[in-house]
Amino acid sequence: MNRRVTFKTLWLVSERDRKARRQIFNPNKTLLLGENGTGKSRVTKNLFWVFGCAPEKHTIASWDPDTVAALEFAYRGDDYHYLVLRQGKRLGLFSMDGGLLFAADHMSAWEAYIATFFGYHLKLQRPNSTRFSQAGLDYLTLPFYLDQDGSWGASWDTYTTLGQFKNWKPAAFEAFIGLRPNAYFAAKQLRDEAHAKLNEKRKELEAQRLAFHRVQEVLPSNVPTLDLDAFKAELAQLGHEAIKAQQQQAALRGKLVALVNLRERVQTELQLAQSAHRELMADLTYLSDLPTKSLECPTCGTVHENSFHARLQLAQDFESMSALVAELSEKLTNAREEEAIVRGDLQEMEKTLVKVDDRMHEKKAELRLEDVLAAHSKKTLSSVFQHVTSDLSLAVSELEEEEESHNSKLKSYDDKNRLKEVGKYFADQVRSLSNLLNVPSDEQLSKPKPGGRAQTGGSSAPRSMLAVHLALLRTNVEHGDSPLFPFVVDTPQQSGQDDKNLRSMIEVLGRSAGDNHQVILAVEKLPDMVDASGFEIVKLETKKGALCSADFDSAVHFLHEPLKRLKDRIEEQLARPSEA
Repeated sequence: MNRRVTFKTLWLVSERDRKARRQIFNPNKTLLLGENGTGKSRVTKNLFWVFGCAPEKHTIASWDPDTVAALEFAYRGDDYHYLVLRQGKRLGLFSMDGGLLFAADHMSAWEAYIATFFGYHLKLQRPNSTRFSQAGLDYLTLPFYLDQDGSWGASWDTYTTLGQFKNWKPAAFEAFIGLRPNAYFAAKQLRDEAHAKLNEKRKELEAQRLAFHRVQEVLPSNVPTLDLDAFKAELAQLGHEAIKAQQQQAALRGKLVALVNLRERVQTELQLAQSAHRELMADLTYLSDLPTKSLECPTCGTVHENSFHARLQLAQDFESMSALVAELSEKLTNAREEEAIVRGDLQEMEKTLVKVDDRMHEKKAELRLEDVLAAHSKKTLSSVFQHVTSDLSLAVSELEEEEESHNSKLKSYDDKNRLKEVGKYFADQVRSLSNLLNVPSDEQLSKPKPGGRAQTGGSSAPRSMLAVHLALLRTNVEHGDSPLFPFVVDTPQQSGQDDKNLRSMIEVLGRSAGDNHQVILAVEKLPDMVDASGFEIVKLETKKGALCSADFDSAVHFLHEPLKRLKDRIEEQLARPSEA
């Protein structure tokens, strides 16, 4: 399969300055030759900025930040031509017949699309998160670009966006050189996602345990065990006893009232009978003492006979009244005795009620409010903890199984022979290229690994960096499967390279990368005796001449329709949510 990407023409347009640039590249090798300030870096930076990358110092000094960039390129053969266009945050990819294949004004959407377009499926983990996201072309094109402002040092600082993922270097460079197949990195991503989620759940479970123990320590240690059903049953029984006692008390009170009324009535009747008894006795005594046989009433003057018969009748009445008095006295005595008994029963019933009430209060008082709350809190806490930890423990167990499954699959892709072969090939390339570039042996990488860079200094450091890049490219060609982008190198004469070393840098990179990659090289000068015969040289002679007025009209004409389509498509996409 043809993996080569070839840059055809770069268009740059500044409406503010009414200037533009149309830069055509040789399909094999282009050399941009010009002094500082003639626009070499402006051209090279925009070659990757247009794809969504973020080169160091892309917008500096008087450069128009709203400059539009468009790049015509071929991918997988000259029959497949495309145009990529960027205006600020708006990006679009067109087929060469003008069809808009994709448009976005959010970098995440663009990165997902353009990475898929180039068959780049590497996903990396976000810092301080379990989330994995698609790596953009910043990570794919990193080995293909040596930028004047960010690539010649000891760190990988070509793009300003490389901090968006953590621990990205091993995966990015191992995938690039084919140390492991792409399936390995897909499985590793799934394993890492499961591992991150597992750690998160374990931390959550441990936090729950810690919180439970802390709350448990605050609660009283010896709290009663609450059996609410038994407690309710006991209170219900006491309530039943209280109701029964109250009913008996009410019956006794009714009986007492009846006895009191009887006693009062009998006592009144006895008093009347006793009074009549006394009067009869007085009358009988009075009649017995009178000598006459007749008696005149002093009130009405009626004359009554004081006969024996009359006295006998009076005596009989006296006897009857005496019997009545005796009967009522006995009845009163009985009533008083029965009343006393009922009053005693009533006092006993009141005592019973007091005892029931005391027992009820005693039951309720057996548990203090704080103890009840503590017992309920402890019971509720224990229940909630069991529920939560049960769910978390189940999740942990499932994630452990998932991680183990991914680990097993990962091991099946971890071919030790491949690791050894590709690792050795890359290390040999680094050493060989370092020797060709005159890097002293003691300043070369002692154990070259993907993503490693020499920590040396002086003029040998840039040559060592170039050796690493070229080794990455060669190993990618031999064992990798990612697209072969052009190798773009801006200003290799870093750290005071003399003509001999600069000559070796230009010639080695041309030969090493030129067979499989388009090469675009920007230099300030060509050293004597350098073999640049394979390069098409483009001379840049005008200071601040990256853009010029002469190219403006043609560039505007060329980009007018793509820009309009890009703008319309994005406005249409933005309008869809509001319409919904």
